[in-house]
Amino acid sequence: MIKIFSLTFILIFSGLSGGLAQKHIPSSRPKMVLFLMLDELSSEQLFIIRDKLSDGGFNKLISGGAYFRSAEYPSGSHFDGTYVSTLYTGSYPSTHGIISDKWFEQFKDKSIYAISDDTGRISAKKILASGIADELRRVYGDSAKIAAVGFSPGKLIWSLGNDVTNAFWFDKKTGDFISPRDTSVHKLPDWINEFNGKNIADMYSERQWGPLLDITEYHKFTFFRNQLKDNYTFLFELDKSKGKEPYAPVAGSPFGNKLVRDFAQSLIVNEKFGNDNIPDILTINFITSSPLSSGNDHFDPVDEDLLLRLDLEIKGLLKYIDKEIGLENVLIVTSGITTPGKYVSSQQKYDKGIFNGKKAAALLNLYLMAIHGQGKWVKTYYDGQFYMNHDLLEKSNLSINKIEQEAAAFLEQISGIAYALPASDVIAASMNLPAMQNLKLIYHPKRSGDILIALAPGWREELPDGRLVSRKWVEERVPLIFYGWKITRQLHNEPVEMTDVAPSICSFLQISYPNGCEGKALPDLTR
Repeated sequence: MIKIFSLTFILIFSGLSGGLAQKHIPSSRPKMVLFLMLDELSSEQLFIIRDKLSDGGFNKLISGGAYFRSAEYPSGSHFDGTYVSTLYTGSYPSTHGIISDKWFEQFKDKSIYAISDDTGRISAKKILASGIADELRRVYGDSAKIAAVGFSPGKLIWSLGNDVTNAFWFDKKTGDFISPRDTSVHKLPDWINEFNGKNIADMYSERQWGPLLDITEYHKFTFFRNQLKDNYTFLFELDKSKGKEPYAPVAGSPFGNKLVRDFAQSLIVNEKFGNDNIPDILTINFITSSPLSSGNDHFDPVDEDLLLRLDLEIKGLLKYIDKEIGLENVLIVTSGITTPGKYVSSQQKYDKGIFNGKKAAALLNLYLMAIHGQGKWVKTYYDGQFYMNHDLLEKSNLSINKIEQEAAAFLEQISGIAYALPASDVIAASMNLPAMQNLKLIYHPKRSGDILIALAPGWREELPDGRLVSRKWVEERVPLIFYGWKITRQLHNEPVEMTDVAPSICSFLQISYPNGCEGKALPDLTR
């Protein structure tokens, strides 16, 4: 009797052990690819605050995954969508065509906006290369579920490829999550209306945001204490503001990230992401820098606190996904879109100056008028590119090449401009010079201007809306982490191209590379 009982117990235990082991066997390919797309993030930040992070968030991803400390985008645009497009297509702006959030089209004599179609509706039709999502749909159609959740359509739609209907972003005007599909033809699913009906943003608008930890342990206090008042702290009221965007304070706080995480989790369960053998793709965009911070300080305590609290949101998200799908079945790709500006208040030696493109265009026009007579020789300036007036040049019988050379020579005399190159010189530029290579990779012959500039290291640019943006000298270098599924633990200090992410994902999903892909699949990521 004892032997029979023992044998029965062994068989039952073996069955249970087999079931538990089976649960942790990865699927043959990822059931879901999850992109954690962070607005501004550097490996430097992660290193500095790592001891304060939880074990289940960033530290879990870094210690358990393949961590590339320096993944590179070619710099040159202030538009986040340019970098997102590069990530998902595996191609450079010179190929995918999203050189900025807008550009000037000579034949139509007007500015063209990247994220809208001719009717003004949000669209990704301006992108000239396919992305991961397009290639997945080509094989599985609508059976492959693809969505993106975050704060701005300008960042989200490029992850979705040709069909942007499943982009969902937090609307600062209404406090709801909205989408391009919210029309009389394509209504939002009931679960989204129910989520919005809870009015969670109103609840958060009654909250306060103060430090999560002892603020004297934050990096700014440790190394730049003399720049802070002895009694420095912060406590923000998140009341609905007056004006067009009453929920902007909530969106710019840790509660904004919490809302995005909660919505994404609702989407996973209601839309059944990762529930079958057809791969799905979900992109979640989180903020890592708050408009409530100083805005020009790499180590602002407000932004450090936001990052610490985001770590807890990621921890909760990973636990939820493990419960619903199993982390062994999900490939998680984490990266920054750009890196934060490296400016610390009162350390002006790092801040060389501020460049204003509109003023530079006005000076250039005055110079050309002094040589060639009255007229609007410079049509417009935008995002590092000067567009000349081709109609006026034709009427004046002047060579565009001659004017470009004159203009470039003048622009290089303006403080802050390191290089000014005519488009023809950009095309012929030597690829051995990193700054020239960078300009070449962001130049598109049908969309770029007649003269491209590179600002000297340490210079920032003032945008028309008053914002100051940092222009990296050569590349944007961001952290890149692969985690989950069959990914092995590894650390890479050597640079890697962000164009390599898309072909790597496609190889895991066993689908074709995007049609303009210029990267290559990263080797030895999986066991």
